[in-house]
Amino acid sequence: MHIDGWTLLLQAVNFLILVWLLRRFLYRPILAVIAERQAATERVRTEAEAARQAAEDARQTLEAQRTALPAERDRLIAAARAEAEAERAALLEKARTEADHALEEARSRLADERAQALDALQRHAADLGTQLATRLLRDAPAHALTSPLLEEACAAVEALSAPQRHALVDGIDPVPVRLAAAGLLPTEDAARTRDRLAAAFGRPVALEQVEDPSLIAGVELHFAHSVVRRSWKQTLAEAREEMTRHDSARSDADALA
Repeated sequence: MHIDGWTLLLQAVNFLILVWLLRRFLYRPILAVIAERQAATERVRTEAEAARQAAEDARQTLEAQRTALPAERDRLIAAARAEAEAERAALLEKARTEADHALEEARSRLADERAQALDALQRHAADLGTQLATRLLRDAPAHALTSPLLEEACAAVEALSAPQRHALVDGIDPVPVRLAAAGLLPTEDAARTRDRLAAAFGRPVALEQVEDPSLIAGVELHFAHSVVRRSWKQTLAEAREEMTRHDSARSDADALA
């Protein structure tokens, strides 16, 4: 076999040209495509890794939440129980306060009603006592009851000081005195009364007798600006007022006790 040197040389030149062409137009594009695909693959891998990491983080978060659920549930239940207990205590306190207030109002109302009823009963008893005493006194001899009271009235005028007697007279001469009694006094009693008053005032007295059955017994000496009362009407009225005042004071003391 004969090998031509030019042929080998041409073959070598052709090979080199082919290599250059392959490198120029085939190998570099393929490398570029490969590099681009590797970059895309790396990007996809990076994104996949990021997604996996995110999934892992989410899983850990969910696991932590799942682990914390019982404690959170217990905390919420405890908070709900505490709130319910506080609300129950507040409602009980409110109900207790309202009940105490209602009880206090009821007690106060009952005390007022009791005091009013007792006061009315006492006034009624005082009225009955006064009426009974009036009836008994009206049946008694009027003159026997009136004489001591007339004596007291005259003595009361005589016991006044000089300025007080002067104020009763009011500078009038003779002194006008109206003598009221349940019945007309005997003449001698009227005369004795006029003489005593004239002696007390030191001047004449014009005595006028009038009948006033409401006095029951006793007298009233009416002067210009004052009245000297000594009668059972006055005595019974004072007794009734005193008895009512005394019973009212005792009732108030009982209510405060």
